[in-house]
Amino acid sequence: MDTRPLAFVTGASRNIGRAVALALARDGIDIVCVGRDLPMLEETAAAVRALGVRSSVIVADAKSSASMEAAVDAAVAEYGRLDIVINNAGMLRDGLPQDIDPDAFAQDLQVNLVAQYAVARRAYPQLKASARPVVVNMGSVAGQVTFPRCISYVTSKAAIEGLTRALALDWARDKIRVVCMAPGYVESDISKDILSNDASRDWILKRIPLRRVAQPEEVGDFVAFLVSPKASFATGEIYYLDGGQRMAI
Repeated sequence: MDTRPLAFVTGASRNIGRAVALALARDGIDIVCVGRDLPMLEETAAAVRALGVRSSVIVADAKSSASMEAAVDAAVAEYGRLDIVINNAGMLRDGLPQDIDPDAFAQDLQVNLVAQYAVARRAYPQLKASARPVVVNMGSVAGQVTFPRCISYVTSKAAIEGLTRALALDWARDKIRVVCMAPGYVESDISKDILSNDASRDWILKRIPLRRVAQPEEVGDFVAFLVSPKASFATGEIYYLDGGQRMAI
């Protein structure tokens, strides 16, 4: 009987999501790779299997809570369990507040916030029955210090901190840990445009005491620690990985 924990990782096709999936796999955790891009998800799953654990792919879209709930159900149907949720899927819309209509704003909150709640809620019965249940919600330092031209992103990331604390408190008696991983600037598809501009990159680096941005693998390794038994007394907390950016504001 396979007794390895199972992690449900959203946004697993690339960047931070892929790095998290691989970091958990190196710790002997089976991975369900969830996202919209089937070919890229299959690449992640193949890399995970190469590390000696099981992995499968489920195509789902965070724009729909029903889609994400169905993905949870499919994972449980295949593996018979679910121990770890990594709520990583997200998006960033660039624009000034006056140029983003309320429907677009609400759609962004659906992807970045509501979908996280939907996944965690759907996974609750399995988490409650697990021996090492953990939910990691992916926030951002933007939820604290704000980024320009990113009102829906900033709002959703700030709200994720509240979601994390609320779930952690209400589920503590069920022994379900809920934490938030909040990176600063990370080399990724989302940040590549701004980081490829010399002036923008210089502006960013001057605001980070370590004078660099993070790599996705650094986030993945931090998440792997948070879901491990070594962090078994950690819940309801926000963990910033920002090179000191918050303290330098």
